[in-house]
Amino acid sequence: MTRLRIPPAGRTRLVAVGAACVIGGFAVVAGILALTGGDLAVTLSGWGYGAAGTPYAISQTVAYAAPLILIALGATPALRAGVIVVGAEGQVIAGAIASTAVAFSPLGNLPMALALPVGALAGVLGGAAWAMIPAIPLLRWRVSEILTALMANYLAVHLLTYLLRTVMRDPEGHSTPRSAELPAPSQIPLLPTAGRLTAGVIVVGLLVLVGVWWHRTRSARALDVFAESRWLAGRLELTPARAILGTGAVSGAAAGLAGWMQVAGVDGNLTPGVAGGIGFTGLVVAVIGASRPVPIVAAGLIMASLTTGASGIQLYSPSTPSSIGQVTQGVLLLAIALALAVAQRHRARRRAADG
Repeated sequence: MTRLRIPPAGRTRLVAVGAACVIGGFAVVAGILALTGGDLAVTLSGWGYGAAGTPYAISQTVAYAAPLILIALGATPALRAGVIVVGAEGQVIAGAIASTAVAFSPLGNLPMALALPVGALAGVLGGAAWAMIPAIPLLRWRVSEILTALMANYLAVHLLTYLLRTVMRDPEGHSTPRSAELPAPSQIPLLPTAGRLTAGVIVVGLLVLVGVWWHRTRSARALDVFAESRWLAGRLELTPARAILGTGAVSGAAAGLAGWMQVAGVDGNLTPGVAGGIGFTGLVVAVIGASRPVPIVAAGLIMASLTTGASGIQLYSPSTPSSIGQVTQGVLLLAIALALAVAQRHRARRRAADG
């Protein structure tokens, strides 16, 4: 059997992009702190305490990181194939809607051992189906997956708003649109920790192990080849349909599963803010983690700590706004967007040169 060799250019470029984003993003934030009179050392100390200084803080950081890691793991195959996936935000919403609909059906009142897998499966299918909105036009007409994915995100937000004002609205009525509380068997149980850490983190941990295994398989290496040369990938029996639709379905399924975790584990009901930006942040985690499972876990914890560490920053440095964590996430997201645009342009030029 012939051993599959991968051109190293794509991997090296992806690692370089992740490193550049981390260094550049934090350098910009450090500059902002210096210009506003903030003390970087004190801010970092407060950030560390807020994110990991107590058992409760650690639990909250892990809980916030779990969906980011899950979305990043799902985006990894697509990124390795050279497909830019920015539709996770809409896919999270689609998965959350699907799992909520199942929870309010007779299936949601089954014993927990059955209701939870059924809800998770609904989220997976909902996210995967929504991922076909950008994937099919890309495959059939070569329409930019970025434009169609962003459009699909927009549609998902408005679909969610409509449903929460009509068929999914809580019958008891509230000042803000939201669904009723999910039946108890359909809610993910909490772990015995200081914070609101659910058993969903166990699912994410298992998927990380699956990602470590998949990273070493022939199919993973074939996607690397597809990103560099579709002709060569065809010789390996990897067609554009399999690569684009397959990786799109995986990314959508992971985002939909994250949507189920948000509804059934974090909120307990469906709200307009169910996605909360985790789709875009998960993409940042995937690129910073260089599409590798273990670095993705580290990147997910770092990105989560930027949010959970805000309370510690306020405690240690009252003059520094707690929003500095969100500013850092925004800077990193902008850096990732620019880097992905450059990478996509470089890949298009290379394919044009190859004919």
